[in-house]
Amino acid sequence: MFETKRKSNKSFTGNKVQDISVLLEQVLTKNHISEDIHFKVISERFAEVIGTLATQVKPIKIDKNILVLKAANSTLQFELNLQKKAIIGKCNTLLGKPFIQGIRFAK
Repeated sequence: MFETKRKSNKSFTGNKVQDISVLLEQVLTKNHISEDIHFKVISERFAEVIGTLATQVKPIKIDKNILVLKAANSTLQFELNLQKKAIIGKCNTLLGKPFIQGIRFAK
């Protein structure tokens, strides 16, 4: 009879097989899509992050893992600057991972 050769577990490219979630994360990160998705989540649920100040503070964008905020006045901006760590922590809790690394204020 015919003798069959056993196929190896290598893919055609010679690379190791990776979990699809790892590949998806790489594509999203490379194309800055994950920033857009995370910004949408934070924008929609910003009142949970900032509380009653949500009417006076607006998220503008996420730029290289830095959340950019616009405050109604300089006094509020100073107060938010003192609360940066707490805001970052709440954002990352909301996102379910440590994505936001800092906060910057738009002029």
